[in-house]
Amino acid sequence: MTGRRLSHLLLALAGLLVALYPFTLGADPTVSCRGVELSPGQSCAKADGSAAQSYEARAADARNAAPVIVGVGLLVAAFGAGLFVADVRRDRRVTAAES
Repeated sequence: MTGRRLSHLLLALAGLLVALYPFTLGADPTVSCRGVELSPGQSCAKADGSAAQSYEARAADARNAAPVIVGVGLLVAAFGAGLFVADVRRDRRVTAAES
């Protein structure tokens, strides 16, 4: 297997791992603020103190991000797989032309 094909497969694998993240490590229901766990009703102030975000808003943002992460991961996986397939087809055409 050439280095190019291996890189295409690794790209596809990386995309699949990104797509699975919200269902594995990203599935943790804990809402935190700079490493400190929040409880319902609490808020998280920005580091510069300019604004705050409620527990509910942070939890909703995390839930809304999951479909986007899955979609981007699947697009990257499809792109890597497409590159791999195109490379295999190109090599078959070159081999057939040489025969």
